[in-house]
Amino acid sequence: MNGETGTDGRVAVGGCRCGAVAVRASEDPTVVVYCHCQDCRKSSGAPVSLFVGYHTGQVEWLQGEPRVYESSPGVYRSFCGRCGAPVSFEDERLPGETYLPVGIFDDPETFEPEKHEWVSRRLRWFDVPDGLPRHEESSILR
Repeated sequence: MNGETGTDGRVAVGGCRCGAVAVRASEDPTVVVYCHCQDCRKSSGAPVSLFVGYHTGQVEWLQGEPRVYESSPGVYRSFCGRCGAPVSFEDERLPGETYLPVGIFDDPETFEPEKHEWVSRRLRWFDVPDGLPRHEESSILR
């Protein structure tokens, strides 16, 4: 990813639109997942979001400090305070996990989606006919 590899696996780098916030994620992600929920739609402005999950210890903020807001009880979304680009998602029900929007990475092509979450909330006119597993709600939440 972006020409970087480490002895522990892949390294992905990226950041916000204006470059004020930069991130590096090391090793392989835990999951790459589409989310069709309304909270993700409102946070991204898109009909669906695509996130790559990492153990929080695998994520390092290289530059800038993202701003954080609680979008719903126990759900924290981070964004660049300058350009407003979303840069991460954390949920208290998923301790030790950090989700990053695939689009912030310098080489997003390397992240292959694995499944769809919250398809019960999918917009009826938007579909990704990819044959991936589809979950009416979240298969990640415990």
